[in-house]
Amino acid sequence: MTMREHDVSSLTAGELERARRELQVSFSLARPGSPVREPILAQMSAIDRELGERTTDPNQAQGGNR
Repeated sequence: MTMREHDVSSLTAGELERARRELQVSFSLARPGSPVREPILAQMSAIDRELGERTTDPNQAQGGNR
């Protein structure tokens, strides 16, 4: 199965943090071995990567927190 890139660059930091919290809840409710866990982890990784890039490049963090 090929994973798609998750483009989260258009979201503000607040939106990214909220989405990550919601994904974490979904992940915790998914049963072990469920096929839904892999895409959730991929989305959380994309969010973590984007937030990390914004931390190292303050020019990308213009959206700020809501």
